[in-house]
Amino acid sequence: MSYMKYAPRRAALLAGISIATLTIAGQASAQDAASMPQEATAEEGNAIVVTGVRASLSSAQSIKRNSDVIVDSIVAEDIGKLPDRNVAEALQRIPGIQVQRQYGEGSSVAIRGLTQVRTELNGRDIFTASGANQLSLEDIPSELLAGIDVYKNPSADQIEDQLSGTINFRTRKPFDFDGFKAAATLTQSHFDLVDKFKPSASLLLSDRWDTGIGEIGVLASMSYQKTAFRQDTISTEPFYTLDPSNESDAAVLATLGRTGQATTLPHGTGIGQVFGDRRRLGMDFAVQWRPSDTLELTAEVFRSDYKFRLDDYSFFAYTSTSAIIPQPGAPFSYADNGDFQSGTFIDLPIGDNTSAQTRRSKTTDYSLNLKWEPTANLTVRADGQYVDATTRNLRSIFGLNGTADTLYQDISGSVPVVNITASNGLANVATYNSAFYLDNLNESKASDKVGRLDAEYRFDGGILSSIKAGVRYGDRRNKTIDTGYRYTGLSSIPTQLETVNLDDFFRGDADLFGDIIAFQRGIIQNYQQTLDVLGIDGPPAYVQSGTNQQRQKSYAGYATAFFKTDPVDGNVGVRVVRTNLDVSGYYQQTPIIIGDDGTETTGPTVFNPIAVSQSYTSVLPSLNLRVHLADDLQLRFAAAKNIARPSFTQLNPSLTLTEPGSAQQDQVHTASGGNPNLKPMKSDNLDVSLEWYFSRTGSLTAAAFYKRIKNYIQTAVSTRTVTFDNGNSYDYEVTSYNNVATGKVKGVELAYQQFFDFLPGPLSGLGMQANFTYVDSKAPSPATAGPVTNVPLELLSKYNYNLVGIYELGGVSARVAYNWRSKYVVTTAGNGTGNLPIFNKPFGQLDASITYNVTPEFALTVDGVNLANARRSTYFGIDTRPRDVVVNDRRISLTARITY
Repeated sequence: MSYMKYAPRRAALLAGISIATLTIAGQASAQDAASMPQEATAEEGNAIVVTGVRASLSSAQSIKRNSDVIVDSIVAEDIGKLPDRNVAEALQRIPGIQVQRQYGEGSSVAIRGLTQVRTELNGRDIFTASGANQLSLEDIPSELLAGIDVYKNPSADQIEDQLSGTINFRTRKPFDFDGFKAAATLTQSHFDLVDKFKPSASLLLSDRWDTGIGEIGVLASMSYQKTAFRQDTISTEPFYTLDPSNESDAAVLATLGRTGQATTLPHGTGIGQVFGDRRRLGMDFAVQWRPSDTLELTAEVFRSDYKFRLDDYSFFAYTSTSAIIPQPGAPFSYADNGDFQSGTFIDLPIGDNTSAQTRRSKTTDYSLNLKWEPTANLTVRADGQYVDATTRNLRSIFGLNGTADTLYQDISGSVPVVNITASNGLANVATYNSAFYLDNLNESKASDKVGRLDAEYRFDGGILSSIKAGVRYGDRRNKTIDTGYRYTGLSSIPTQLETVNLDDFFRGDADLFGDIIAFQRGIIQNYQQTLDVLGIDGPPAYVQSGTNQQRQKSYAGYATAFFKTDPVDGNVGVRVVRTNLDVSGYYQQTPIIIGDDGTETTGPTVFNPIAVSQSYTSVLPSLNLRVHLADDLQLRFAAAKNIARPSFTQLNPSLTLTEPGSAQQDQVHTASGGNPNLKPMKSDNLDVSLEWYFSRTGSLTAAAFYKRIKNYIQTAVSTRTVTFDNGNSYDYEVTSYNNVATGKVKGVELAYQQFFDFLPGPLSGLGMQANFTYVDSKAPSPATAGPVTNVPLELLSKYNYNLVGIYELGGVSARVAYNWRSKYVVTTAGNGTGNLPIFNKPFGQLDASITYNVTPEFALTVDGVNLANARRSTYFGIDTRPRDVVVNDRRISLTARITY
């Protein structure tokens, strides 16, 4: 496997290769490069043949050296063998990419500090129906992919809407192979924290034939993956600074002996233990027909079917915005700035929840491509695509409420100490005085109809080498229906409870409060059974007010000129895009109704419709230059303008407010909604890179980049007082989005790769890949006062590096990879943070794998993820206010791979 710059033109990349020849193929598109035969043919006598990881590394270097634009790639060393089994985690090895994790797996990425990433499948749109405008990376089985390309600075012929870059997933085609091809993998994985085994398998069959109507190829590929996880979390939130002008706060300061001193106290703490699993089912079917040497048609159906499920226990003690009462006379400690570090509180509410969540996402991509070469100088492509995507979500929460006698906290160490006591014990039902149930269902359906026509004319001589022009039309729709959260206050506490033993929580490293009692996991996992046990008559109904819709039409045209004059070559072009956008939804309020028997249920919703339309035109020029300073040294320069449209989720105008029930009075009341008036983000991009190729498998490169972003979209939280029709008023912390004035991103990437073939004997199998990224950014914080007024852009680490040690000799191939990133902003504002940003502390993860080729057709691989049991931690604005500490599974897998 290699991580490399991938040339979308002038490249002979062998998708999914294990044997490569280092040649330069003339100008070719990314689709051309990805669909070339598995074994390329060099000119007679000029072929240099290498195998395995060396083939990937050598091809990477050759392609990077001869590319027109700046692109990094990952290529599967063999069929069904990306270096990491999770797509996002494979991408994190590329310079400039940082991965976000969800329940132990990589789920999304930022490119050069920006999360506005465009996702494509074979150069076309691909997305998950969730309003995010991109594909959820955790949905895709990696075994279906031949490679992944990451475009960092666009050229005019690339589709817009890629502020940070474009990730293009490439699948295999039947014409990639000389004839019949079969490959299969079988994997068994163990996840140590949840202590479960889960299987995975994949199968590829492909063949091609000469017929009376031309050459025909057929390929079918399928992948099935199951994974499990457990995540343990200790949380501290929210923090509030005591106000001496407030009578209640003044009394607390007096009790603490802190009158006249700045003092900040947390108003709660808790633990969560999440159990879950994922299932990925992917299918790819492709047919190619070449009736003549000048005409080729490709039809493909790609389907991703993803299931996600979790259930959890959570136990917490907190007072929300109400004052928290210190225990008189108990010792307290503080940081130098007055932030709480340890102490004991009394008489505070406790919550004991059991919940479940499911998501199922299906995306089907139908595409038809025609490539026609009417003359030796002209190539015409016509492309049609239809995407059908659906997502269904369910959230189900059972809660108990009671009162704790004492809460002792010590947050000064790496693992917070949490001790909660109640006179009857936390595992005694008598400790709890009320119970409630919440459920919510929502469904999203999205589609995309795309047509595209491109033509390229190549000149036989002169400075101008070719001209490429094209047009594209896209019509994307998204519709979401949502029941809103239904609240059901229970008249009594159910008997279907169980004792939860927390002895092994946090791998036994946590100082906790012993056992708790909770609603049975075996019931909460089954939604219908939960409703039956609680006596609830069916799921909540979808109502008109729970609907929001978005429709986006785009009309694009571009022209690009490619030129070459010694020692400079490159391209210059412009793309013009017209966007028409319509969004609609509802502002709604749902009150609580108290029945004759005192039970509380949600009442009829009052709603008002909202509809907003926008239209705008974007002119996006681009320039890519390369200067050949010497045979092994070259300098690149790129400049471009780009846009990133707000996601459908960010534009959603709907806001749903449900009145809290009596059992929720002590909680922070929250809501979230979009902003239909958001503008597209605009960026001016500059890139420069210097590349030195000192051997066949050795290179050292440096790149610098700068992005100036207007209308950057940022998360913001505002407090709103909401009055319902029954006259009750509550404060809600509402999360939404706005366009800040300007954001700036600049940085440097360094990359090195080499196999140490010059070493003697077995040491000649050693190799190394290393890269380092520095990204600096700044944007205004939503906070107007306090310790943090400026923050980096969300999900951006200033420093990031990868160290990958490789060994390949004979039938053995091994790899040890360590990825590290510095602190980053999770969100610029969060509920209960006092409008402070939430930071994730520095994080590093160690992964490894070893493969033994038993025969040329059969190999065994053992790989491990999170081998060092890394912990993730977050904090509010400043590190004396910790938020979460999280541990996840280690995963060990054994894979058998057969290729014929």
